[in-house]
Amino acid sequence: MNFKLQLMACLSNEQEPVTEDIFSLNRDELTVENLGLTLAESKDLLKTIQQKLIDKQIGSYMQAHAPVDLRKKGSYPIRLKTLFGDVTVNSPRFYLPQNQDETGAKTFSPLNDILSQHVTPERLYLETKWASLIPYQKTADLLKEVLPIDQKLNATTIQHHLHAVVEEQEKQLAPEATFFNSCCQLEREALPLPDRPLVVGIDGGYVRHWHKKACFEIITGKSMPDEKPAKCFGFVQDYDTKPRRRVFEVLRSQGLQANQSVEFFTDGAPTLRSLTTYLNPESTHILDWFHLTMRLTVLQQYALGLAKVDEPRGKEVAETLTSIKWHLWHGNAERALEKIDDLDMPLEEHGTDKAIVRKYDKLKVLTNYLTEFSTYVRQNTSSIVDYSERYRYGERVSTGFVESTVNQVIAKRFVKQQQMQWSKKGAHLLLQARTKVLNEEWDDCFRLRFPGFRSPAIVAAPMAA
Repeated sequence: MNFKLQLMACLSNEQEPVTEDIFSLNRDELTVENLGLTLAESKDLLKTIQQKLIDKQIGSYMQAHAPVDLRKKGSYPIRLKTLFGDVTVNSPRFYLPQNQDETGAKTFSPLNDILSQHVTPERLYLETKWASLIPYQKTADLLKEVLPIDQKLNATTIQHHLHAVVEEQEKQLAPEATFFNSCCQLEREALPLPDRPLVVGIDGGYVRHWHKKACFEIITGKSMPDEKPAKCFGFVQDYDTKPRRRVFEVLRSQGLQANQSVEFFTDGAPTLRSLTTYLNPESTHILDWFHLTMRLTVLQQYALGLAKVDEPRGKEVAETLTSIKWHLWHGNAERALEKIDDLDMPLEEHGTDKAIVRKYDKLKVLTNYLTEFSTYVRQNTSSIVDYSERYRYGERVSTGFVESTVNQVIAKRFVKQQQMQWSKKGAHLLLQARTKVLNEEWDDCFRLRFPGFRSPAIVAAPMAA
């Protein structure tokens, strides 16, 4: 059984269609192995169609745009990296009239405006999308496995392509500002009143540094409006020059208004508190209850250890910690601080008791943890709210959803099951691509640069029966 595939090109309405044989296939007796096309045959077919199609398109374009009154210098080959294989096209060059070009160029090529870059948007899109989800080398292996792509494609090439795409997008981000949504009170009152506040959780994660034997922090978060899909964001704090602008643009894309109430949940770190300042006039910073109670849980574990060697004193410390937790749960930070101060003196007295110290060597650690906890509560007093009231009304008190975001944005790509090291620039650029892919915005980002990218009007017309 023989199969033959022909390409019919209608270059214009006035010319007769040009038909050309592009692919033939022989099949013997039917078996499950030769049923339909194999992967290798489909690669050959796609690569051949791509080459023929591009040749016809370039030929038609040159017929319409090649200057007839200029002397031709020659042509040079351009190697295009497409989704269905690398294609070589000839780009003709023409001499310019003297003193016509302001840059001093003597020749020009009509194809330069269209083929300014030698990688097609479809291929860039697929490379960068998959590279944001899986390692660069696995992306290269996957594309070479299923598409007729040059076997020389490697992780470094894909990394360079992703960096170039994201750096171009970063140029479109507006400058950093001190105040956002800085409209007057009358303008805010004229806006429709939003139904519910916009909830934003921000946290950090750490990845290994490429140049130093240390780690650096990545800030990530998730914005959760009441009726729209949630969006995540991320950046490297020490590298990004527009962190607050970046967060604000994410909120604005979700319909943030000047009179919108925004609740920022963080772990109380100074860098995160400063990040949320002046983003919105109606914003509120709330200390995450999970991070607050996590520190109390550690202190209670040490109190249980003290109770094993000195039950009355250990029980007293444990009961005081329970009271501190109760006051914090009800938003009474001042009373909680008084309770913490009441624990300092007894613990210092215990520390001078050599018999207790010999039996419980973690007493000094307990004292230090209590001092750190006192400082932590004092620094975040203004962010401690009545969690019990919020809980009764079904409002958020914790950022458990941000913990999953840290895992989704950072851990799964940067650290989990992969002993990878990163530069701050490489991690930041990859983060921008990854968050946009997770937010399902990567197509829109490409359309900003390539307006005709995946346009609904560009579809294959069905052949008549």
